[in-house]
Amino acid sequence: MQCEKCGNVIGPEDAYERAGKRVCEDCYLEMMSEPRLCDPWAVYAAKKSAEHHMTLTPLQERLLSLLKEKGALGEGEICETLGISADEFLSNFATLRHMELARACKKEDRVVFTLFGEQEGPSA
Repeated sequence: MQCEKCGNVIGPEDAYERAGKRVCEDCYLEMMSEPRLCDPWAVYAAKKSAEHHMTLTPLQERLLSLLKEKGALGEGEICETLGISADEFLSNFATLRHMELARACKKEDRVVFTLFGEQEGPSA
């Protein structure tokens, strides 16, 4: 049997079901820990923490710099420019969203990511 997410070979006893897929333990844990972008409690906690000390990772700083320099960008453009995976982008973006430093919004028919104070359309 193969994991339907990563393709690794797994035994039936090592398979987990998530979102209609049979996956390995690593993919299952990854799917269970996906960041929630719109999480009021996380926003509250991040804002309170940032009042005392705001610490960003180098990747989060690069992401903010890219959005300041280029403006609203799609996920693919960001991932390609920074050389990161979609999962890595989303987990870092979630932190910036919770700190109200960056946000997502619809621009025409696609979702773009921008700085929190920028007006690109209704927030997502």
